[in-house]
Amino acid sequence: MKIKFSDNFLFGTATAAHQIEGDNKWNDWWYYEQVGKLPYKSGKACNHWELYRDDIELMAELGYNAYRFSIEWSRIFPEEGKFNEEAFNRYREIIELLLEKGITPSVTLHHFTSPLWFMRKGGFAKEENLKYWEQYVDKAADLLKGVKLVATFNEPMVYVMMGYLTAYWPPFWGDAEKAFTVEANILRAHRIAHELLSGKFEVGIVKSLPLIRPLSPASAEVAREVDNLQNWYFLDAVFSGELKTPFGTVRTGEGDADFIGVNYYTLHLIGNVDPVEGLYRYDFGGYGRTQMGWKICPEGIYAVLKEASRYERPIYVTENGIATLNDAERIDFIARHLYHVARALRDGVDVRGYFYWSLMDNYEWDKGFEPKFGLVEVGANFRRIPRESARFYGTVTRERRLELNHGEEPTP
Repeated sequence: MKIKFSDNFLFGTATAAHQIEGDNKWNDWWYYEQVGKLPYKSGKACNHWELYRDDIELMAELGYNAYRFSIEWSRIFPEEGKFNEEAFNRYREIIELLLEKGITPSVTLHHFTSPLWFMRKGGFAKEENLKYWEQYVDKAADLLKGVKLVATFNEPMVYVMMGYLTAYWPPFWGDAEKAFTVEANILRAHRIAHELLSGKFEVGIVKSLPLIRPLSPASAEVAREVDNLQNWYFLDAVFSGELKTPFGTVRTGEGDADFIGVNYYTLHLIGNVDPVEGLYRYDFGGYGRTQMGWKICPEGIYAVLKEASRYERPIYVTENGIATLNDAERIDFIARHLYHVARALRDGVDVRGYFYWSLMDNYEWDKGFEPKFGLVEVGANFRRIPRESARFYGTVTRERRLELNHGEEPTP
C-alpha cells in the first residue's frame, strides 16, 4: 500500500527546552530537581544549548523539513524585570539557522516550565500575574521573525492536572479548585498572546488529546465526562470564552486560535469511580506496552483528528512518538500512525503536518533519561547517533510518500 503526502505537508520532529538544552537553572523544575522533590536532575540534558548548530545540521542531513521547539521563558527573563540578551540572541540564531537550512520552525512559548520568580508570585494561579506573561510574549514577538507557527502553551491540561490536581509535578499543589483557576488563567494568557501576535504569526495552541473511551458500556457516562474535562472543555473555551468546570462556568473572554496542535500517544479506557479511592478506573487500550507503560493504538490518532476538526481550524500533529528500546518497533509505530493521519486527510480533515516526538533521547520529566523516544540516540559525551528510524523517517520526508507492508493494519 502506497500513501502520498502533498509537497507542502510538514514532516518534523519536536523537542522542549528543558528536556534538551541543559542548565536551565532559573525555572521551577530545576529548583525542585535540586531540592529533591523530583526523582531526577536534568543537568546538562542533551547539551543542546551548546550543540544546537550540530543538531540543526543533523536535521537537515536527515531530510526533515520542520522543527518544533520551545523558548525557555526563564532564560529570557531569569529574574523579574531582568532581560537576558545573550539568551535572546541564541534563540534568534537557532531560528535563523533553521530558516537557512530550509527547516520550518514551529515555536512553543510555554512547555511546562516557568521562571522560578514568577512561580513564587503564584504563577498562573493569580490573574494579576498575567502582566508578566504579557511582557514575555511582547519580547518574544521581536524574537520570532521568520517563524510561521507559534503555539502559546503545550498541553495545558496536562500542566493543570499534573501540577495542581494530582500534585505529581511542580508546583505540587493538590487543590482541585485552584487547578481550574489555573486553567482559566491559561486561557486568558492564550487570549493575550493571540491578540499580541496575531497578524504577525499563525498563533495556535497545542493540546494533548488521548483517545478516551469507556472501559465498558456501564462506564460510558463517566468516560464522556472525563473526555470533556480532559480534552474538549478547554478547546471549547478558547473560542467561546466560557470554561466549563466542576465548580461551574468561568468567563475567560472570547478568543481564537489559528491552528490546533494535537499531541497523541495512546488510548485511555475509563471505568466507573472506585467507591473506596473515589477515583475513576483507568487503563490503556491497544497492543504492546511502551517504556512509559502506554499501549499502542494507531487508529486512535484518526479518531482524535476527526473530533478536533469540529473547530474548523488547520491541525498539526505536534507530538506523536514511542519510548522503546526496539527501533524496529519505532519504525512500525511511525508508519502505522502516518497511515491513519493519511486516512484523516483523505476524509477531509485539514492536517498540515506531523512532528515526531522526539528528535533525540532526552530528559523525560519525572521519568529521567530512561525512556528512549528519540530518532537519534544521545551517546557518551553527547554524541548524536541516528537510529535506523531516523533515516526511515527522513526517507518519508524527502519522498513525500509511505509504503506499508502491513496486511494486518487494524480497522478502526
